[in-house]
Amino acid sequence: MAKNLVQYLVYLLDKGRGLRWQQVYLSPLRQHCLLCGHDLSQEPIYQRYRVCPNCRFHYSLTARNRIELLVDEGSFRETNHSIVSLDPLSFSSRRGRSYKKRLSEDQDRTGLTEAVVTGRCRIGGEKAVMAVLDFGFMGGSMGSVVGEKIALAFELARKKELPMIAIVTGGGARIQEGVLSLMQMAKTVSAANRMQEKAVPFITVLANPSTGEAYASFANLADVIIAEPNALMGLVPIRTLKEMSKHPLPSDAHTAEAHLRNGLVDLLVDREYLHEYLGALLRVLKPDRDHTLNKKKSNSMPLELPTYEGVSEAIELARHPLRPTARDYTEGILDDFTELHGDRASNDDPAIVAGLGSLEGESVMVVGQQRPVATPRDGDGHMFPEGFRKARRFMGLAAKFHLPLITFIDTRGAYPGLEAEEQGIGNSIASTLSLMADLPTPIIAVIIGEGGSEGALAMSVADRILMQENAIFSPMSPERAAARLYGDSAKVREAARVLKLTSQDCLELGIVDGVVPEPPGGAHTDLEASKGFLKRALQRELGYLVDRSTKKLVKERRKKFRRMGEFSTYFKEALQQEITLLQNILLSGLRRRRARRQPAEEVEEPSGQPAASAEGDS
Repeated sequence: MAKNLVQYLVYLLDKGRGLRWQQVYLSPLRQHCLLCGHDLSQEPIYQRYRVCPNCRFHYSLTARNRIELLVDEGSFRETNHSIVSLDPLSFSSRRGRSYKKRLSEDQDRTGLTEAVVTGRCRIGGEKAVMAVLDFGFMGGSMGSVVGEKIALAFELARKKELPMIAIVTGGGARIQEGVLSLMQMAKTVSAANRMQEKAVPFITVLANPSTGEAYASFANLADVIIAEPNALMGLVPIRTLKEMSKHPLPSDAHTAEAHLRNGLVDLLVDREYLHEYLGALLRVLKPDRDHTLNKKKSNSMPLELPTYEGVSEAIELARHPLRPTARDYTEGILDDFTELHGDRASNDDPAIVAGLGSLEGESVMVVGQQRPVATPRDGDGHMFPEGFRKARRFMGLAAKFHLPLITFIDTRGAYPGLEAEEQGIGNSIASTLSLMADLPTPIIAVIIGEGGSEGALAMSVADRILMQENAIFSPMSPERAAARLYGDSAKVREAARVLKLTSQDCLELGIVDGVVPEPPGGAHTDLEASKGFLKRALQRELGYLVDRSTKKLVKERRKKFRRMGEFSTYFKEALQQEITLLQNILLSGLRRRRARRQPAEEVEEPSGQPAASAEGDS
């Protein structure tokens, strides 16, 4: 038998055992699991969710079953129930069955008028509009009525400014309606675009199977795409994919798991927990949320002063293998955190951890640089182009829903290899810098570890930049700087002092706006205390930013970075200090040379004056 569910189903089809998709997905209650043979007769999880508790195989559900599981009890109100198809092409197959007859049969069997059910509901107490395709009605195909009802649902969501949730199962072309069926793709996309002008959330759930017109139109335009585990999905059916491929397909081809790995869906959610996830997302993304943090509250949260450890200690602590990561802070500080994945193009770079959550009731988007990076290319803590694409995607969502954006910085920099160059690493960095410079939402960047060169800067263009006490921020690694400055990569301490890379240096230079304390010995010595310090700092800064107008935020952010490196009073003082230091070095060298020429007792050293020679020369 094949190794997984997809292979097993294809195996049965290819062996000609007469197994049809409808029989697999629309079967009555089973005594034993189709995949693993587990006894299902007394399993409450299977009875309620149609999920095998042993192998987690998700059996089919009707549209009304799905609605019952997802919405708050008694809250669903169906819309446009009476719209039915009129057989626009007078279609009849060679088997002699007319389209009208097929529609009538499916209506009698399913109790539905069409392959989609739409309506208003509540999920976790939050209002929403829902459209649910039903694979049992003509394979959930997209005919004119399906397209019309989905478009009307989008228009209702736009009018009422409510979140839209689409559950897709099936969604292929309805050949009985010819090219009219194809046109439903454009209709639903246009309606989805108009709805998104109102900046209301759009969430898609891809169930088994999700293919064809629905998949390649409105379903893939959602802000968040959720998939059920092991669901088959893609533009074409898996049999067509197999026929067109010159090589055997991978074991998980065309599955939700492959989509997640390739950055095409945000997360996989078991059906048993889908209601909980949808409720959390709706709470964070609801358009009419109130700000719980404010300036008054921020003023009541002073930060403790950090204790400075020194240059060499900071480098060691910033790179400590046990130092808390972006994921540690994100999961430890935020409530209702939901991690999202993918760049929606080709990859889900694990160098970026991102998601939605709330900080003391304030909804936020978090995008963090995660180390170490366990990628096949072994980036060793460096950023790849797809990582920046992934970051920009979630920055765009933060702007769309006016969510404060928090970025966690911890990277050695952009990957310095040919592969990254060929994939446009320079453009990726520039595009990220450009996006953040004008992003119409509050931004706080926190350097939590090693802030390495352009890779760190690309996610640091913020209204407020914070830096943990023992973090470092540098234009290049201390080792590379030592090699360039001294020809010896081992002279890290000397190079570090020249680079001014510690939190205290960056604060004095005006690069960062504040330093976040750490427990004695570094953040890794007490994770809970480190989370507490950082959470307090973020609450404080958010309180100052959330009530400010978007226009003012962007204007002040531009001014902030325009002033970076200006010849200000501070730089005059710094320059004078450098001149004084240089004078002292020259003076010290002169004294040593003169001391070698004459006895030490003949050398006079008036305060602030060079030593005089025996003849009285200065």
